[in-house]
Amino acid sequence: VWVAAPGCTFLPVGGSPTSRGAAKPSPMGHGLIEHRAAFHVHCWLSHDSEGRIEDIAAAARSLGLDTVILSDHYAPGNIERAPRGVHHDVLFLPGVELRAGKGGSIVAFPLESDFSNKLSPAERLAEMARQGAVTAIGHVEENLDWGLGPFQAFEAYNLHAEFKAQSVWALAGRFLFYTPDAFFEAAVRTPTENLITLDRELARGRRLGVLAGHDAHANVHVLGATIGTYPEMLRLFSNHILTAAWTVEAIAAGVRAGRTFVVFDFLGDGTGFSMSYGEKGAAPEARAILGDEAPYRAEHTLDVSVPGLAGDPVRIRLLRDGQSLLETDALRFHATLSGPGVYRA
Repeated sequence: VWVAAPGCTFLPVGGSPTSRGAAKPSPMGHGLIEHRAAFHVHCWLSHDSEGRIEDIAAAARSLGLDTVILSDHYAPGNIERAPRGVHHDVLFLPGVELRAGKGGSIVAFPLESDFSNKLSPAERLAEMARQGAVTAIGHVEENLDWGLGPFQAFEAYNLHAEFKAQSVWALAGRFLFYTPDAFFEAAVRTPTENLITLDRELARGRRLGVLAGHDAHANVHVLGATIGTYPEMLRLFSNHILTAAWTVEAIAAGVRAGRTFVVFDFLGDGTGFSMSYGEKGAAPEARAILGDEAPYRAEHTLDVSVPGLAGDPVRIRLLRDGQSLLETDALRFHATLSGPGVYRA
């Protein structure tokens, strides 16, 4: 059984966005802390953004995020200039977004040094591996070369792509009549096609940490005002990464190990989501959790729980190898499994 790293809480309900916080012990145990991160964020190092690090950090702190993974369009010297480590009380991981060849992008982080901008996609991946970076498949809604690899993470959702896919007239109508928060919330949809692709790649044997990309640039200006500010974009969702420490290396290791899940925070606080597999009633440390593989045992249980209070509206959907197994409106369930596979909730 692979307890699928994509424990994607795409529709969490219960709790309040105002109650969310960072760096809380995970109920999945193993000494892991649950960090909330923004992923795929552009700053002034990208040619199409003027975003300041202090503004990005302020937005993250105000929303309870403690980590920002940058993905700037590359230019020589970018890595040397990029923030690494804690700046303005937020942990920054320097990273880049590179074209993948047949569409899509390579998002790599954290990077140690600059490199040639003339490398082919395969050579870029080799260079990222040499630097020990996590490589994520980005913009998976585009036509990708799925033979390219290896990758360790999968951008299941990209906010910029979501807006590009929608009607200009629909966006214009919402812009005129919606408040800014409602305008952005109305654009969010479950990324069904991306999840189908994810399940396909998992079935092929890839082990991928799942991330959602804000693709935030803060670069759309209308009548002197900025649309899509960092606070407006980062408030919509967050990437929850389980690590033993709050360091650049530990965050990268958490993603690489598949210890990630995604929460759309404007719907509710998903902090404390749990998914594990093992002997019924065993302590958390004795059970496999997100990103782990464990032998199938007919008597073992898969346990899934979401935060909330009795009476909160919720739906948990469990999939095996991309096929729906069960749905429940309970906040938690324990189930024996009919066979081995890749399980995602």
